[in-house]
Amino acid sequence: MKKYCTIILLLCFIILIAGCSTTAMTDTDFTVKVSGTEGLKFNGSYMITTTEGKSESKSVDGTVPTEYTMKGNIVSVSFQKQTDAGDLKGEILQGNKVVAQSETSAAYGVVAVATPSN
Repeated sequence: MKKYCTIILLLCFIILIAGCSTTAMTDTDFTVKVSGTEGLKFNGSYMITTTEGKSESKSVDGTVPTEYTMKGNIVSVSFQKQTDAGDLKGEILQGNKVVAQSETSAAYGVVAVATPSN
């Protein structure tokens, strides 16, 4: 339970920082790639916020590798390894360009990534 609380607090912090921009934006297409040790199990969540201020959050359980696609202007993700071994990497791509990434090899490690503020 403590792990989930930490993830949720981290996501809120990332969204707060990313939401401080006053520049006008438009929604764009994003891809979230989860990679690392093939077959590694993970869980976590991602959140997308649109220029209209609507947000959608989704909890996921997955296996490396996998991808999620979404449209908005702010994306934040947090995924946690479900084992002590292996590597986990999270990337947010806008088109073919990686705009944010994080990786871990720590036991039950967490990757948390958000699109940068403009």
